[in-house]
Amino acid sequence: PSTTKQKHTRLFDSVQCTYNILEQRPGPALMEAHNAGMDIIIKEGLANGRALLYPKLAEMARRVGCSTDALALGAILAQPFQPRVLSGAVTKEQLRSNLDALSVAEKLMGTEEGKEVLKELMDECKMESEEYWKERSALKWN
Repeated sequence: PSTTKQKHTRLFDSVQCTYNILEQRPGPALMEAHNAGMDIIIKEGLANGRALLYPKLAEMARRVGCSTDALALGAILAQPFQPRVLSGAVTKEQLRSNLDALSVAEKLMGTEEGKEVLKELMDECKMESEEYWKERSALKWN
């Protein structure tokens, strides 16, 4: 047996995960990964478009003065695990609108009103994970 201690190294330095205003269950695990020094990459930030159909998101976007996609993505960017978010934009217009999420996230993190909006949005749009994935699996893909 060797008496030399081996240094533990991680196999990966980033994690990619689905997380959005509807599917929030991975949040604690993402925070743990962030605290361990891992880079967090979020996919499906708009829940394959389903998040944009929530009336609460539209109501809150009007309150903040932004588009629904910018608010949904901004809410992810404002999470304490400091994620990078893949927008999924397929047109120039979608990309332009998605880029507004950066300034929206700053509002959500930087003001008391923004923090209240973020909490309300996340609390009221959250789905049970089982229901989220059941709906997602029923989507028609083209």
